Amino acid sequence: MMFLCSLTVFMVILENCSAQSITPLDNKTQVHAVEHETVTLSCKYEGRADNLQWFRQYPGSRPEFLLLKYPGASAVVPADPPFPRLDAKVNESRVNLIISSATVSDSALYYCALRPTVTGNPAILYKNSLQ
Repeated sequence: MMFLCSLTVFMVILENCSAQSITPLDNKTQVHAVEHETVTLSCKYEGRADNLQWFRQYPGSRPEFLLLKYPGASAVVPADPPFPRLDAKVNESRVNLIISSATVSDSALYYCALRPTVTGNPAILYKNSLQ
């Protein structure tokens, strides 16, 4: 039996409106799972979001875009090429990344991000790495 360890941190969008934020649900920043299990990573967001995004980063590599989800829409916009075992769901003010049949190669740093609906300066991402 092999174990999988995934870590998620949160990203905040800074704009003219400081109410826009996104954080790991219940401050759950580390998730352990067994191979072939379905794993759900969750982030809670405040304010209104135009879209919600998930990224993954392996050590020594740049973040890679996984998928994008529009609140209220049923479809997910996948990366190109898509990652077939990944899906996303938005429930109220929460966005979930669902990894089906997890493998050791899913062990990585995951980022959730939002694009706020407010207008103004282009969004700037701020990474807050948790210990």
